Amino acid sequence: MIENIAIITGGNSSEREVSLQTSEAVSQSLKTLQISHEILTISDYRELLSLDLAKFTRVFLALHGGFGENGMAQAYLEGLGIPYNGPSPQASAICMDKLLTKHIARGLGINVANYLYSKNGDDVCFEEISERLGTPCIVKPNREGCSFGVSLVRDLKADLQPAINAAAKFHTGILIEEFISGPELSVCYLNKSTLPIYTVEFESDFFSYDAKFISTKTNATLTILDRSTHQLVTNYCSAIAEALELDYFRADFIVHNTEPYLIELNTLPGLTSHSLFPKACQQHGIEFDKLVLILNNLDPSQYC
Repeated sequence: MIENIAIITGGNSSEREVSLQTSEAVSQSLKTLQISHEILTISDYRELLSLDLAKFTRVFLALHGGFGENGMAQAYLEGLGIPYNGPSPQASAICMDKLLTKHIARGLGINVANYLYSKNGDDVCFEEISERLGTPCIVKPNREGCSFGVSLVRDLKADLQPAINAAAKFHTGILIEEFISGPELSVCYLNKSTLPIYTVEFESDFFSYDAKFISTKTNATLTILDRSTHQLVTNYCSAIAEALELDYFRADFIVHNTEPYLIELNTLPGLTSHSLFPKACQQHGIEFDKLVLILNNLDPSQYC
């Protein structure tokens, strides 16, 4: 079969720019591999539904956040019978929802930060936060990536409401989490293997959007964990992959007092020049062109 791949990108989430960068990187790789493809840039879900995909053999979802990662795009493509990269609609929906992810993780015996959930922020109780979470604490949208809308709250009376307002701009569900201190790990997983692990170092109090994409002082370095911590992280990732039937993802952990805590999962990790997923793959001996083939479920031996 002669492949013809539709790279669908854009979207209307706060991660649109990252999506566009991912699509360009994948397109350049497919050009190198001489695989026919087309970039289809859309702005919303309705535009996805209006695309004529009949001529394409498969779809590469370069859509981060929003309907591209919450199961809606996946469900539509499954209905059309078109192969695509990434997890099932059900797993996508679970992993996009931080509250559901925490429930799944705890059920698997994985450490997560203590938290409170509020539908809109109106029912937040200072006393309950102080008693169960303490300060500082983290306020974040329940369904948003790239640390958009995330705030560190040190003083509940002064900082909590502005933090809730910032999170509410992105989604009505709001998570208030215990602040976990320690080294932040980026752990990538591909085809039943945990890839080389990176420690992310940054100047801010938490891994904010600015720290991820703007600051020149954020560094990701390969790290060698002690045997016990490495085994825990590996076991956690394997358990997540098995439970949710994930072929690949990136997981963010914070190691506090030698114990790794899962922060969140990313089931369609970025593939840009500064993204950690392709860097981890490269360290594992998988060059970018081969990675693109693997994610498209194409046999690298037929092209490389």
